[in-house]
Amino acid sequence: MNDICKLCHKKTDLKLSHIIPKFLYRWLKGTSATGHIRLGQNPNVRVQDGFKEYWLCDECESRLNAWETEFANRIFYPSVQEDKNSFEYREWLLKFAVSLSWRTLVYAKNIGVPHFSDEQKQEADLALETWRDFLLGNIKNPRKYQQYIIPVGIITKHSMPDLPRNMNFYLLRSLQLDAVANKTQAFVYTKIPYFIFIGGVQLKPKQWKDTMVHVRKGIIGGRNITLPQFFFNYLKEKASRLKQIQKNISEKQRKKMESCVGNNIEKLAESETFKALNGDFELFGQDVFEDK
Repeated sequence: MNDICKLCHKKTDLKLSHIIPKFLYRWLKGTSATGHIRLGQNPNVRVQDGFKEYWLCDECESRLNAWETEFANRIFYPSVQEDKNSFEYREWLLKFAVSLSWRTLVYAKNIGVPHFSDEQKQEADLALETWRDFLLGNIKNPRKYQQYIIPVGIITKHSMPDLPRNMNFYLLRSLQLDAVANKTQAFVYTKIPYFIFIGGVQLKPKQWKDTMVHVRKGIIGGRNITLPQFFFNYLKEKASRLKQIQKNISEKQRKKMESCVGNNIEKLAESETFKALNGDFELFGQDVFEDK
């Protein structure tokens, strides 16, 4: 497809590019109890891959892929395979984080952000252009449109009221893109298994303590991070929404899933699906099976 690359703005042949990196879909499928993946928009359909758009030229696709590879090999796989929870990083992490936020905001703006105020919409346009300049190497940092990373893992205890009974499953097994705003803050939200990335559009950094990704190097994980209360409420809302979507799986598809699991019990026991579901069972006991 010949068109304008959304990143470098050159007119050329465009690649069919993943919005969320492809390695995450491969990992979800490979670690699933059924060997298949289903996306929230239509849980009754198995899919082989994730969302793709003709956005990038080959050069820009390769540029983003290099940072994805660094993150996958140095942070993501060690986190899920070796249970590591603290990582040193270099300049590639900020590039990767910005690339995620840039893609998420492009996607969100294509859909529309009517819940953003006029000021927040103006800031979103500035953030998008700033992130683009940073990814292209035109500026040395993303200026006030900073990036934040929140490592997540199995919740074993909590004191939050009304915590959804699929919270571990949501944190460990879901993918999500969103643009979030209230009266005082706005950001883009890129949720992948074990990690949440926040791209600041209009944020109060002091409320996101020990989560900012630095330009040259730093450490993520192993710290007592602080997050605003409204963000916890947002997470609970999204986990509850996922549970409602899963209720819409048809009886026919449920039987297919049960058949896949029944034909390979060993795969179930070793799967990340089981790990997440068992985490919810350990946290909530029999209540996890209640239809709430």
